[in-house]
Amino acid sequence: MSLIAGNNTVKGTVNEEMSVEFALKMGKTLGTFYGSPIAVAVDGRNSNMMMKSALMAGIMSVGCDVVDLGMLPTPLIQFYMVLHPEIKGGVTITASFSGLDINGFRVMKSTGIEDPIFDKHSVEEILNHNTQVPGLEVGEVYVVTDFTEKYVDYILSEVDEELIRNAHLKVCVDCRNNVVANIVSNILMRLSIECITIGGDSSAVDEARMVKLGHIVKGQGMDLGVSLEMDADHCLFTTAEGTPVQGDKTFALLAQSILSFNKGNVVMPVNSSTLMEDVVRESGGTIQYCDIGEQSVVRYVKENSAVFGGDIFGCIVIPGPFCTCDAIEGMVRILEIVAKKGPLAQLVEPFPDYYISRTSMEYPDEQFPELLEKYKASVPGEKVDITGGVKIARANGWIIVRHSNVKGTIKVYTQSDTRESADAWVKETIDQLSKL
Repeated sequence: MSLIAGNNTVKGTVNEEMSVEFALKMGKTLGTFYGSPIAVAVDGRNSNMMMKSALMAGIMSVGCDVVDLGMLPTPLIQFYMVLHPEIKGGVTITASFSGLDINGFRVMKSTGIEDPIFDKHSVEEILNHNTQVPGLEVGEVYVVTDFTEKYVDYILSEVDEELIRNAHLKVCVDCRNNVVANIVSNILMRLSIECITIGGDSSAVDEARMVKLGHIVKGQGMDLGVSLEMDADHCLFTTAEGTPVQGDKTFALLAQSILSFNKGNVVMPVNSSTLMEDVVRESGGTIQYCDIGEQSVVRYVKENSAVFGGDIFGCIVIPGPFCTCDAIEGMVRILEIVAKKGPLAQLVEPFPDYYISRTSMEYPDEQFPELLEKYKASVPGEKVDITGGVKIARANGWIIVRHSNVKGTIKVYTQSDTRESADAWVKETIDQLSKL
């Protein structure tokens, strides 16, 4: 595969296109763009030390210092950067939910704000970047080792610790790597929660992984299960009965809770389920739609002074001193709701099911606007929303066609009241686009 660039991420197969040579030039580019110092952290992939060494060498070679935060998920490096505004830029070495043979870079500017650097600079431009300073001017590395506890203190300060302790909950946590597992175990220990920690079989929080988690939760008599994506920016839950809970239902629980005491804007992408929209309106909130993708949710929460944001995939954004998609904070907030109101299955039982299907197809970026116009013209009389693409409303659902955050790719999403019709609409739409 070739390098895949999103807005603020780039990833590829390790020791192929995602090589130490690319990491070195990436470091040189970031040092030149942002200045000194730059914070660097890694997730739990076995290629990370190799990639980090090359990246840091590139940063130092252009005269910039490196703040080495070690093994931390992205929410924690962003939290560190908020507390240290002198940091000019940040990088997490991660490929998020991709397989372990894949790695990449997730880039932030000062105060941890996701930076759409790859919209401004192509991968080819980075590969051609080869400047450096004289030997006596190279940067240095400063290692930070005592930071995680500050983050844990902050997360626990946002909830009623005593309420959660008194609930005597038992939780099974599925973490794909020990970076997240160590932080979560620390939090649950301080909340007096009995915990089993397992390691998922895949990097993605997918259906198979959630079913496996559910079996363990039910078999061990736990109160609920939570699966955290490898970079701790998405999380999904299972009930005590082992049933996976759809991400829109988690969103609905949190929206109800937050809006009960803090009315305001709630941000959700255009592919959000009808349940999410209904719950926000019924709870007295105002919906602010955004383009699909966690960076869009975070940006819109900030720009619209929203009280909450999230999506159907387990992205949870709760504004505070730092504002990001934080699965660990989302987990703790759900624990607080369960401790206060009762079993998770009981809380989500009133919510109706909506089925969302999705797929993608390769298509040249420069030709996409023309294709989108043809698609709109092919559905006359339909109710159309053009936020981030084209959304066609139907009596029992909707269809979305949009440009992916990954270059050269079109995404298609559908929602219907049955899984079969949602899947059928996806196939029909792809066939229609292919003909157009």
